[in-house]
Amino acid sequence: MLKLPAPAKINLHLTVTGKTTNGYHTLDTSFTYVDISDLLFIESASDLHVTCSDPGLNNRNNLVFRVLDAMRNTFNVKQGIKIHIEKNLPVQAGLGGGSSDAATAIIAANALWSLNLDSKTLIEFATPFGADIPCFLFGHASRATGVGECLELLDPAIAGADLVLAHPGIGLSTADVFSNYDRTPGIGALQLTPSSAEDTIRAGFTGDGDIRFALGKNVLENVACGMCPELAILLEAMRNQAKCAWMSGSGTACVALTENAEDARRLARRLKQDGFAAWTHTGRALSCHPLQAIGPEPKDWGVAKR
Repeated sequence: MLKLPAPAKINLHLTVTGKTTNGYHTLDTSFTYVDISDLLFIESASDLHVTCSDPGLNNRNNLVFRVLDAMRNTFNVKQGIKIHIEKNLPVQAGLGGGSSDAATAIIAANALWSLNLDSKTLIEFATPFGADIPCFLFGHASRATGVGECLELLDPAIAGADLVLAHPGIGLSTADVFSNYDRTPGIGALQLTPSSAEDTIRAGFTGDGDIRFALGKNVLENVACGMCPELAILLEAMRNQAKCAWMSGSGTACVALTENAEDARRLARRLKQDGFAAWTHTGRALSCHPLQAIGPEPKDWGVAKR
């Protein structure tokens, strides 16, 4: 049996650049991973079985099942696979939990079914199932454009930085957040971190040289906070106690950078004790997907390692 991680991701910035004719939003965003993961227990089987520590996410109720079912049909696979998912990440939090589960399952199936497809092929297949899945299949911190499928290698300055993830215990549907964004007049791009904070990161993109963008700039934040007042309260508390804090993705999880690990633990304790957060994690940002250290991996992930 394989035991494989499905890590959380955080968005370092997020802007909406347009909308496609079929209604998808185009983005300019960036991702890196965090050292907390759901865990997938995987073994060969004659058919497709997906269970979860949250029983409401068993089989067809789980994105993993739907993606793997389509993968079998697309690539004419006769074998099955049995997967149990241990959920450690909150749902509807902007941390990519379901998408990360799906990506790890795709990578494992790619190996177990001897398909040996490269990450580009896997990304093209998986993108219709979720805009966050490609960033996990890419295997490295990245900048994404398009609907999330156009990825460039990113070397973020916060790699290895101590941080806190916090969630208010209330989730928001990504579709609902984007729908409300579309209906909200005059929102535009906002600077979300104070000018005194460390509000830029230097990003080395392959072929593009150095590019700067605001760390924590997220045009969905005001909309999400309006939909979830608890999120606004949590974010204010984190900004009052950390050098830099922002909302990840479409919310409702937030990220705070701290000076060191002890400061991170102290902040997490305060957020829980004061009732601002129902779930927290203290850890570090990762620039590479943890599967690069333990396998299996798409055959071209070695490019991202160098």
